Amino acid sequence: MENLHLTYEEVVYKIPYRNLVLMQKDKLHAVYGDKVETVSARSMLGRKNAVKR
Repeated sequence: MENLHLTYEEVVYKIPYRNLVLMQKDKLHAVYGDKVETVSARSMLGRKNAVKR
């Protein structure tokens, strides 16, 4: 509740429990590790076809 900056009334009476769980999962968190580079769809398709052959 504190992490999402919600009041007690919102949590207990207004927002359904399923929504609260989803909100908690969607909350931003620190990420560690290497940056993932984006890959084009064309190169992904080429890689997929190379594996099948």
